[in-house]
Amino acid sequence: MKVDPDLVLLALASPVYCARGIFRAIRRGKFWRASYTPRITCRNCGEDISLVGLWRCGCGYTYKGHLLRVCPVCKGLPRMVRCFSCGITMKLPEP
Repeated sequence: MKVDPDLVLLALASPVYCARGIFRAIRRGKFWRASYTPRITCRNCGEDISLVGLWRCGCGYTYKGHLLRVCPVCKGLPRMVRCFSCGITMKLPEP
């Protein structure tokens, strides 16, 4: 009986692809949850950090709205936000 090597490869790779898909879904879920909330809590002092307001992108474009909005000029997203109470920066979830 001859075993098809593609079938063996599929059987061995399927759990890896399944685990990658689960981790990717969790990461995207964290991003979408943060992108639809108006504020997050600082991990250091517990104060609320507003994600809605007046923001300036790294390219210099200034806009009013939610922080996790794609910049229309450079197509970038912010990677961190600063707490105005304690001054610490927190990394934002990535898409």
